[in-house]
Amino acid sequence: MTALLLIAAAAIGAIVRVLATDLDADFNRQLAGTAIVNIAGSFLLGLLAGSSANMTAIVGVGGLGALTTFSTYVAQIECIHRESTTSKAALYGIGSLVAGVAAAAIGWVL
Repeated sequence: MTALLLIAAAAIGAIVRVLATDLDADFNRQLAGTAIVNIAGSFLLGLLAGSSANMTAIVGVGGLGALTTFSTYVAQIECIHRESTTSKAALYGIGSLVAGVAAAAIGWVL
């Protein structure tokens, strides 16, 4: 039963990510969408800290794992670097990382 719930949560997380990042939008809106889902996912994962193993697997690994997207984040950093400047790519990459860690910490505290 846990496996089926994990799969269902992953499907929901992936759909929410696609809707949030709006694949037809311009590149800057895609960057914002990716940052938002990754930061929100980090916050929610922080909230899950200390939950049961089943809850962590279903919601954390399934839902939030599908919602957040490390590969897109890295690809976007590379695209910014290639088409813009190293400093803009670093700002987006480091800013998203710091915001995600801070969001997870806030979620954990709550």
